[in-house]
Amino acid sequence: MMWKKAFAMLFGLLVLASSVPMIKADAAVNMNLVILVSDNEADYALAEKLAENLNVSVVVTPWGIYDSNITAEIASYAPDSVLIIGGPAAVPKLYEDDLQNLNITWFRIWGLDRYETNIKVLEYVMQNYPDVLKDVKIVIANGRDMGAIKKIGNSKKVFPIYVNANNTDNQTKILGIMKVTGVIIIKTPFSANITERIRERVREKVQNVTEENENITAEMAWEAIEIAQNKTALAESLIDNATNPSAPKLLELAKKELNNAMEAYNESEYGKAYGQAIAAKAHAEVVIRFASEDFQERFHKNLQIRAEVEIMKVERIIERFDELGMNVTAANATLEQAKNAYDEGKYGEAFELAKEAEKILKDIMHEEKALIREHVRERIKHRKDKWKH
Repeated sequence: MMWKKAFAMLFGLLVLASSVPMIKADAAVNMNLVILVSDNEADYALAEKLAENLNVSVVVTPWGIYDSNITAEIASYAPDSVLIIGGPAAVPKLYEDDLQNLNITWFRIWGLDRYETNIKVLEYVMQNYPDVLKDVKIVIANGRDMGAIKKIGNSKKVFPIYVNANNTDNQTKILGIMKVTGVIIIKTPFSANITERIRERVREKVQNVTEENENITAEMAWEAIEIAQNKTALAESLIDNATNPSAPKLLELAKKELNNAMEAYNESEYGKAYGQAIAAKAHAEVVIRFASEDFQERFHKNLQIRAEVEIMKVERIIERFDELGMNVTAANATLEQAKNAYDEGKYGEAFELAKEAEKILKDIMHEEKALIREHVRERIKHRKDKWKH
């Protein structure tokens, strides 16, 4: 089967390496629930903190990109439900369709941006898991300050609240509702203005407020540059799939900002390099979103693409289930029929056969749920033992 280069890129086969691991799990993890989130640093840190407190796994998709490997990874956990954190721009709606087809319950928590998503998740936790917020501290950081957010990710027993110049009211209001006992504000040169503004407002709600000052180091600046490089390169690889007329200009702007970041870094101006890298990443992600939205529109109109996607997804799930020792002979045979039909240009038949193979896998997943989860725990334990050595 000949996969189109642009198509393959849209589905993660050639997606450039992300700074965030695809899977985070522990052998003792509760597999009833899996959290699906994008590699947006703000949403990911939020998901990670929630997962730590609920003792569940996190599966991470590249921001704005549908990747059949992600669906296969989720299926390999045989979860009862999936909690999606982030909007459709970050975690494409195609994942919802996949989960529904596999008879996995899903629920999405999201807002118009990372700040609103943050508040929605905290409200969800207060309503559904109030005990999770006991004995945890709230850490406030600028929602685009990657270094500050990384520090949150490395901290234990904390939950983040993200702020910027336009997002402080709901953020301080929820502190009063949560009745938290302690708040930490992370201040860097990138976020000094907003963190200073919010400090006094936070003290009106919480007595125990501490401030941690972080400098922008060469390491922080370089890490931001690497992330921006990956996002900009991905945006460039997808530019032909984006019909929005502003996409080329945004890509050029991202490249310019990335170049500025490199120049500043080489001149040891790490604060400037950090800020320009963050700006480049943000503009590149807009291009990625345009391309993803255009693809999803074509997906629903084009039977050939739908057949291609379905075959790829089923193939990935078969691979995962085979690794777990499941009997996938019937599903594999049906998939081969689907591939043959596709190669003969019979896209409708190929799609239906791939769906038939998917149903076989769905039945395996639900009938062998306990066995699959036991194999997954063994796989995670083996992986951790290898890391130790």
